Amino acid sequence: MSISKGDRVKVIQTLKEGEVIEEIYDPILIASKPRMKVKLASGESGKFSLYDLELMKKKPRQEDAIEAVDKIQQQLSNIPNLPKREKEELPNHLKYLKEDIQANNSNSGLNTTNLNYVKETLTAIKKANPKDNCLKDIASNLDLIDWWARTV
Repeated sequence: MSISKGDRVKVIQTLKEGEVIEEIYDPILIASKPRMKVKLASGESGKFSLYDLELMKKKPRQEDAIEAVDKIQQQLSNIPNLPKREKEELPNHLKYLKEDIQANNSNSGLNTTNLNYVKETLTAIKKANPKDNCLKDIASNLDLIDWWARTV
């Protein structure tokens, strides 16, 4: 399986994990040693040979991100004590976010605004209700959407 931008990888020599942020194409070296720029979990980045990396998880597909939005929309009904404003606003922002994902428009300002609104609102709700388990599923779906948006 090939490694591409957005994939999560492990550097074999150091066992550090990170995400591929750039594929480096050098016409002279490409046949012998393809290279990838990886942002490590520690915040630092480095350039590694493709052969020095182990694929941990492929980046999400567009369909995965759309499915994650649908799941979040369904899971909103499971959140107890969801404030009235959020009951009205979250579905709208999720709808617009889904439309941007379907249009493969991850770099639009509106997409970023909608994604940030959903993340910040759900984070605030989670802080207000730390014992609610229903928010864990929402968080994992939100992480998937965020990952997709970063890698497109």
